[in-house]
Amino acid sequence: MIKFDKGSASRIGNRSMNQDRGCILENDESLLILVADGMGGHQGGELAAQEAMNCFIESFNQQKTPIKDPILFLEITLREAHSRIALLGSKDNPPNYPRTTCVVCLIQENNAYWAHLGDSRLYMLRNGELHSRTRDHTYIEELFQNEVISEDEMLTHPMRNYVTYCLGGPNEMPPITTGHTENLQENDMFLLCSDGMWGSLDVENISKLGGMNIDTAINRMAEEAERIGHPTSDNVTLMGINVIKPDAAKNEDTLEIQG
Repeated sequence: MIKFDKGSASRIGNRSMNQDRGCILENDESLLILVADGMGGHQGGELAAQEAMNCFIESFNQQKTPIKDPILFLEITLREAHSRIALLGSKDNPPNYPRTTCVVCLIQENNAYWAHLGDSRLYMLRNGELHSRTRDHTYIEELFQNEVISEDEMLTHPMRNYVTYCLGGPNEMPPITTGHTENLQENDMFLLCSDGMWGSLDVENISKLGGMNIDTAINRMAEEAERIGHPTSDNVTLMGINVIKPDAAKNEDTLEIQG
């Protein structure tokens, strides 16, 4: 059976409340990691993030594991979360539409599957190097992918907080981006975080904190991101796992990203 070390941190930064939510769920067959970042430009961001997390907790706990179609499970649960969040403020007068980003990863049978909306990210590290990361649903990510701006310029661009896809709001469910990788290896690391984390600190630098267990390393990095962001630090949330005992590999390693 695949085994993990787990770690988590969530800090308020210089905000009046923490609108981030995160969780790591585990049973004998599967493990699920989630980070949701309530969008502060809209009322009720923390409610939207909480609803997204609640939806996945309920759905995961109701599933027979290992889940037969992991990507379909992630997509269906995200759609359900979108519907439930849209209802939160729809009866207010005038209507209120809370919104949240969300990134979620399901690990089972030595494979990892993920899905996301918005600019909360998943990083996968292998041998201390970045193996893959999700691409933000933002205007500046499009500029970066088209080589208009550099990755460093993304951090200071005036439209860096403009998210194009999210959960909630008055619109229909936006397209979900999914990905997966097979045959996890010992010391593979999955890190999920809000933009308050990656906007202040290179998350992949966690591999440089040798000798620390992952929970200590994650809390050290979250504290540093909060410090660097002072006095305007956003909420900082980082959830992660490190593979300490993978199952025997059955297939060649693959990586797919789907829009």
